[in-house]
Amino acid sequence: MSRVLRILGFTLLLALPVAGALGQPQVERPVGQVDPGTLTAIYATVTAQAAGIVPSPTPPFDPNAPTQFAPVVTTQAPFNPEFTAEPTPLPTATPSISPDALILLDARADLELLADQQLGVSQRPPGWSGSSDYANPQLGLLARADLELLYGGLVDIVTRPAGWFGAVGSTPLAVARDVRHDLELMADLFYGPGTRPEGWRSANPLFRCNRATQTLVALLERGGLFVLEVPANDPDFCYNAEVAATTFAETRILASSIESGLFNSALTVVSEYQISTDFAIAFLDPAARIRVGIIPRGTPIQVIARSYTDFSNMTLVSGPDFQVYVEYQNTTLTGDQFRGLPNITGISPEPTCLAEWCDG
Repeated sequence: MSRVLRILGFTLLLALPVAGALGQPQVERPVGQVDPGTLTAIYATVTAQAAGIVPSPTPPFDPNAPTQFAPVVTTQAPFNPEFTAEPTPLPTATPSISPDALILLDARADLELLADQQLGVSQRPPGWSGSSDYANPQLGLLARADLELLYGGLVDIVTRPAGWFGAVGSTPLAVARDVRHDLELMADLFYGPGTRPEGWRSANPLFRCNRATQTLVALLERGGLFVLEVPANDPDFCYNAEVAATTFAETRILASSIESGLFNSALTVVSEYQISTDFAIAFLDPAARIRVGIIPRGTPIQVIARSYTDFSNMTLVSGPDFQVYVEYQNTTLTGDQFRGLPNITGISPEPTCLAEWCDG
């Protein structure tokens, strides 16, 4: 221990002038006293030296030297047969937004903008849902209800303007289209036709037209037979769209079918759907219990409805001599088109199979 004390005293004598020489702020201290922090550091060093532990000197910093990292040492826990590791959950995929939901989300934004300007940001009619959940299958009904509430609160509870569609049961895409149509009619009352406030999202100008025009144009365009070329800013857009679509149907489809009997084939082309695989098993029920054959690849089909049962891909399709259920992945239907089909519970299907490919 005496050796430790001698080293400690000698080191104190050396440390005092060095501390001042390092440019540190000088503190007035009574003679014979040392800064406690310095004393602690020195004592730790001397103690380590006395124990035979000599710290390695720190090399000067070299900015050009390559960076070195200490090796990572991993240890493996001992095997425990009673322990079962929890599986890492897979990331949940974000569901895609269907076309009808996109239309409804834009309509919701414009509906809220109209309500903000007419009622105030914090005021809404009683019963207002304000729903923007695109995964909610009732989104169309909620948007329709809020639209009717706002019109009733701002204009009239009972009456509606000429051309108002109202709530009509149909496909999700048609319900969304009807909401946008009536919202534009309401906006005309407050902003005037052709004028909308900043931030208004709007939509396809065809949605302002009557149901018959919208349906005919969509049917012809889906089959690739027709392209509507009326400018979107045409003040008579709906009238000119109706004339263009009906003229095309009368001269290119109906007239040719009278002489050549092409009416059914023309409708088949318009439908555009067909069987796309060699494994399209046909069933007489949506639960896939009664199998009746395999529909040949390339067979034209009319798509009618789909099953709304969870995880079901069953689609009701028909042809000249059959009406059966088939999984939509075996057709040219896309996922969005499949989700936009009506529910089979809303119709009266008559499954039958009399084609050559039908079993028995």
